Amino acid sequence: MAVFRCGRFPEGDVPIHTTKGLVEFRGGRAVVDDPEVAAALREVPDVFGITEEGRREPPAGRPAQSAPKAAWVGWAVGHGMDRSIADGLTKTELIGLADQIDPDPEED
Repeated sequence: MAVFRCGRFPEGDVPIHTTKGLVEFRGGRAVVDDPEVAAALREVPDVFGITEEGRREPPAGRPAQSAPKAAWVGWAVGHGMDRSIADGLTKTELIGLADQIDPDPEED
């Protein structure tokens, strides 16, 4: 069983489309028993603010420079930046921050 929260719609009953069908969030929360549906919820675009209770993943590796902005936002959030701040930055600004944090990622 996995419990998810929807930051974009924290109240009311809202269906969220996934690759495995609709998931109904009630009061901003959905309880999912199907592992395939849970995996599909983890892939929902960041704009919905879907988070999984109790799941903390280590920050992902630095995205490729050609990666979409959403990947860079996820990287920044994984390194402690507030999502609303990261969303407000451009992709170029996010890459600049990454360069400050890890100026030579190839040597890791």
